[in-house]
This record gives sequence, structure tokens and C-alpha cells, in this order.
Amino acid sequence: MNRLIIVLFALLAFQAGIAQNKIKIESAEELPKHYYDLQGNKAMDYINNRDLLLELAITLEKDLRDDLEKYDIQDKATLRGYHSNFSMIHFLKDDMKSALEEIEKGRKLTEKESDKYMYNFTLDEFIKTRLEYSDLQEDEFKEAFKANLSSVLESMPFEVVQEDIEGMTGSLDIAKPNLIQGMIEGQMQPIIDKAGKQVPKFIVLQILNAALTYDMYLPYVDEVYKPVFQTYYDNHHVDVVMVDIWKERDVSFKDDLDLDPVVIGIWDSGVDESVLPEENRWINGLEKRDGKDNDNNGFVDDINGVGFDLNGNKVTELLFPIKEKNSNYQQYEKYLKGLLDLQAMIKSDEADELKKYIVTLPPEEVNPFIENLNMYANFSHGTHVAGIACKGNPKAKIMAVRLTFPYENIPAPPTLENSTYWAKMYKNTVQYFEDNNVKVVNMSWGYSQNSYETRLAMNGVGENEEERKALAKKLFNTEKDAMYSAMKDAPEVLFVVAAGNSNNDVGFANNIPSGLKLSNLLVVGAVDIEGKETGFTTMGKGVDVYSNGYEVESYIPGGEKRKYSGTSMAAPQVVNLAAKIWAVNPDLSVAEVKDLIVKGATPSEENKDILLIHPQRSLSMIQ
Repeated sequence: MNRLIIVLFALLAFQAGIAQNKIKIESAEELPKHYYDLQGNKAMDYINNRDLLLELAITLEKDLRDDLEKYDIQDKATLRGYHSNFSMIHFLKDDMKSALEEIEKGRKLTEKESDKYMYNFTLDEFIKTRLEYSDLQEDEFKEAFKANLSSVLESMPFEVVQEDIEGMTGSLDIAKPNLIQGMIEGQMQPIIDKAGKQVPKFIVLQILNAALTYDMYLPYVDEVYKPVFQTYYDNHHVDVVMVDIWKERDVSFKDDLDLDPVVIGIWDSGVDESVLPEENRWINGLEKRDGKDNDNNGFVDDINGVGFDLNGNKVTELLFPIKEKNSNYQQYEKYLKGLLDLQAMIKSDEADELKKYIVTLPPEEVNPFIENLNMYANFSHGTHVAGIACKGNPKAKIMAVRLTFPYENIPAPPTLENSTYWAKMYKNTVQYFEDNNVKVVNMSWGYSQNSYETRLAMNGVGENEEERKALAKKLFNTEKDAMYSAMKDAPEVLFVVAAGNSNNDVGFANNIPSGLKLSNLLVVGAVDIEGKETGFTTMGKGVDVYSNGYEVESYIPGGEKRKYSGTSMAAPQVVNLAAKIWAVNPDLSVAEVKDLIVKGATPSEENKDILLIHPQRSLSMIQ
């Protein structure tokens, strides 16, 4: 026995030595990047030529295997991605058993309850059916696959997977070959053309994913996926009554209460102040709409807030001038509503209109369509956030601060000039908050060093990975340092930020602002109306509290109301609570308000590390 223990300890020590020799990856920007010379081949060439596709897949697989040999990666979301990619590559290579092994490895790394069921389960069942019925003709295989897929779905608890099922079922109505081809030719190919011999890994993965889509997705949409998913949904959704925990937690103030006004900064894509109740609009009484800086504060016509364009220059418009870019933008509001309705399994005229439009959309018009949809989503985002932040609080005063984000699928590359302007913009914005007694700021956005490196690669900037990485780091840190110092130097302002929607770890992702470590910053994740984890929310020790971010109703520009989902909708729920706390007691410090929010929160029943805000409890604790 003693010898066995000694041998085991020796083995463990040896294994530890191996791990120590690997390069430890602490954050997402440290992950290895890979670039490929496609030798003049077009993206569609790989879809149409299997040998060419497999050659590319094998090259990528070697690089990914080498990554795991060379680097010590502990982040589960990243590792799940590796195993998902391996399963896809093995499938394309017709190595089905190895594909199943990789799916199982990835599933063991899932952290959310829904992911344990949903992780690559359609590919899993497709492969198992192929292996079980290898001699069947295609029509017979479809029936067997349909039966197996249905059986697996029926074994899943609907209340756990409902969000995923709704999204997947709704997307089936727009899964059309013309859409996939349009994305390949309109989004992937321009990047390949610009990148030359330095095509980034994510494009190669997209090509392989497209091939997988053509192989095991598109041919089975109408005869397998749609009837199976729809039947499962129809059989179970009527039996599941979601209990809204937020109704009994929420607090709504009346006008006759003795409350203090609280200025809320909505630092976002812009706000249509006209749709908010008049009592909720912040007004700079020293300014007129006359094209002049009447109060000499450096901003012209800042009656309800300030704006900055894509380059970080000051502008007077608090909303992105969408009419100048797309005179038909109101149609895209309908398309966006239709898309959201499809994903929520809601029957509507807008959903029907979107389905009909997608079917007739030529491949060359797919990219402009998606960009216009992105543009409208950006345009409406800030107004939706603002409506959530001031709901039920007549003393909330919404100040709009407009950022401008790119909406293009291939945005222009970042530059040092732009980053310098954005750094200045961050400092000017936070100073504006301080000068106007803003108590709490909502920041439902974020980005990373990796996103800048990706944009450089998409535009063919940089001779190699090292050059791109160095430039991306310089640009990102220029902005990050400015944001950090500005927020740190405003200790009397509470900054509430969205954790992110990438189903990953907030600390590993290292985005800004959610990755900043500041005493006056609060990071928010998203749950649904029952307080259960959403499939999209970013999580981790760096997330302070969670609130409802699933199908939250609020205003869009023009005054109508829509339901949006995301941590973008969860963060303003916490801002709303902070503003109500200060309305009751304006003398509380930022630390005291944070403490009331966190201490009032209650642990989730499914995960004790998830703290769900409880406005009633927090407000009742005010001394």
C-alpha cells in the first residue's frame, strides 16, 4: 500500500511538472492566434471541393492540437470551444466516433444546466443515427434521425431548455441556402480578399461551420428539425407556467412620495428622450437649442445630454442619424421585431413578413440586410435601456450620453488616432457626469483587445500576428487606461456595467468595462423571469449580481415598446434599484448603495453563487 501511495505521488508530481512546462493562459487576449494562406481559393471553393476543405480542416486541427499541448488553458468556455471545433472537424473527415468523443469532452465542461442538455446535441444525434443505421437510404435515414432526435428532446426538461428551444425553433424558419451563401460571399470572402496570406482562424472556422451546415443542417430543416422541434415545443410549453419572481421583488414609487431627484447617465448608443415620461428627462436649464454653447461647458445644445460620433468627436445629436444611412430604417424595425418574435415563438405579421423576405433575398443582398438590421439594433439599444432604468421612479432623471458603434460586418480598422480620441471622450464623458451630479451610470456595452486584433486582421492590417497583437494592445490599452483612470477619479459615481452575452467567464474575457477592478463599479449578469440562468449570460466571480435580462419590455425610438434580451437589459434593472435607493436617501455613499444592493440580493435556487437583486429587501435596509 505504501509503495502504491509513493508511486501515485510520483505520478502526480510528474503530471504537475508537465503542466508547469506549459504556458499558462490567464486571459482571452493571451490565447494563440492562427492565420492561413488560402492560396487564392475562394470561400465557396471549400464548400464545393471536399478535398480542399479537408486539407484546410486538417491544417487547422493540427494547430488546435498544438495549442492544447503548448498552453495551459483552464477556462472552461474556451476548452468547450476547442472540443466543439474538434467534433466538427472529425465529422467533416467522416471520423464519427472521434467526433462523438469530442462532444462528450465538451459536454463535461458545461457549467449551465441547459448546456448540459443542449451542447452540440443535434450533431451528437445525427452522428449516432449515422453509426446506428449506416446502410439506410437517405429518406429512411431522415425518418430514423427524426425519431432519435424526438426521443432525445422528449427526455429533456422543457423548463430548463425552453429558452434554447425557442431560439433554435424560431431560427429554422429563416435557415435558407441563399442566406448562408450570402453570408459566405458577402462577409467571409471580403475578409479573405483583404487578408491575403494572413486569413484569420475565425474565418477558417466559419468556412468549416458553413460546410457542416450544408451537410447536416440545411438538408434536414423541413423534414426533420422543424417538425421535431415544433412538436416538442407544442407538447410542453402549455404545461410550463413560468413564475415571475420579479413582481414580488419590485418596487414602484408614486409621485406623492417625499423623494429626491436622481440623475442617471445612460452611456449607450443614444436615447430618444421624447419617448420617456417628461418627469424622467434630465434637462440642462442653462442651455438652448440654438447651435451655441450657452453655458460654456464645451458642449453645444446639451439640453438632455451629449453625443459623440464614431471617431469620438462631439456631436449634438443624441440619436444616431439613421435616416442619413437608411431612409427605409422603419422597415428594419419591423424585421428586427419579426426576428425577435421568431426566436420567442410568437406568431406575428412581422415574423411572417420576415420569413417571406428572407426566402426571396438574393445572396448579394444578404450582407446589406444584416448590416441594416445591426444598424437599427444599435440605434434602438440606448432608448430601450433608458426606459428600464427609470421605470417606476418619477424622480429618475435620464441623461443621455451617446457613443457610436460600428454596425458593419467588416468595420474599419482601429487606429491610434481614433483610440486617442476615444480616450479623450471617456475622460470628457465622466467629467460631464461629475459636473452634473450624476449618481449612477449604465454601461450596457463592452469590447476587448481581441476584438481590436480581429478588426485589424479583417482589414489585412499588419504583416504578422506579432505586429497585429502589439498594435491591438497599444490601441486597447490607450482606451482602457483612460476609462479606468476617469472612472477611478469619479468615486462618487456608481458605474453599473453589463457582464456580456458570450456564455463565458467575465474575468477571463477581460473586456472593458466589465473587466475593470474598481470600487465604484458593479457588474451585472442576466437571468430570466424565474431567476434562472440565461443561456447567453457571461458569468464568473467578477459578476456581482444578476437581474432579469430575458424578454424585457421597454421603449424604442418613436415610442413603441419591444421586448429585448441580454445583459444589456439586466444592467439597467440594477441602475433602477440604485436610483431608487438614492431617491430615498441621497446622502448614501457609493459603497453604501453597492452594499445595500448586494446584501439585499438572494441566492438563486439553482446556483448559490448567483445573487438575484431584491429591490424590496434592499430598500427596506435603508437606515
